[in-house]
Amino acid sequence: MIIQKKARAKINLYLKILNKRPDGYHNIYTVMQKISLCDDVKITIKRGAGNIAIACSGMSENIPANETNTAYKAAESFLSRAGISGFDIGLEITKNIPSQAGLGGGSSDAASVLLALNEHFGNILPENEMLDTAAAIGADVPFFVVGANCAVCEGIGEIVTPATTELPGPYCLIVKPVYNVSTKQAYEDFDKYNGGGVRDAPDSGIYNDFAAPIFSRNKNIEAIYGVLTQAGAAAGLSGSGSALFGIFGGLDGAKECAETLKRRDDIEFCDIFDFL
Repeated sequence: MIIQKKARAKINLYLKILNKRPDGYHNIYTVMQKISLCDDVKITIKRGAGNIAIACSGMSENIPANETNTAYKAAESFLSRAGISGFDIGLEITKNIPSQAGLGGGSSDAASVLLALNEHFGNILPENEMLDTAAAIGADVPFFVVGANCAVCEGIGEIVTPATTELPGPYCLIVKPVYNVSTKQAYEDFDKYNGGGVRDAPDSGIYNDFAAPIFSRNKNIEAIYGVLTQAGAAAGLSGSGSALFGIFGGLDGAKECAETLKRRDDIEFCDIFDFL
């Protein structure tokens, strides 16, 4: 059996970091929105000795093709949780979503594997167990498992409530600079930047608590944000970065801004996508 999945990317329209938990993680409040950018995930299921194999192509330079890959972890976790043995799982992932960008590519790949396997085995795991399995793999994975195009995510991301939001335009320009941002470092910088406290954030609109400390550390990322806003986009940082997005009301404006950004020498990825 071969199952094909589109693993969509996401942006964070709003991201507020709340209190630090006893386990060292932070509670958050975020609004995630899927876009048309996606990885292609091919899952092959056949009778066998219980082996899992994974191969990555496309934008896969920094993607591990081994047991540390989130998609591999998803297959391993599902089989263990569902008590299924005697099947070999083959995973082939064509990476189109930039890594270390805050766009949720690895999490979306993992969710695609979980969903494909659960469907194949007759939805053996109910939704609550799927969400528990997803949360153990990564904080963004539950959002992609739920399947909503837009949702409010709370806790460390595992509490997902489908939502709708009015977007300021239909075109989403994604820009990934060559600079990568470690999520761990981003949280540490946030804590230092805010003196270990939690600061106020607007109740609505595009906002990300990571933006100020990241921009203060990397003026190039801040400069790219400036290009987006000067072009008239409603712009923001996605997740902990380093990708930024600009939402445009017109396609011509999005294309013109994309061409301006592509002339910079510090851009790894720049393209226009639709919202789902």
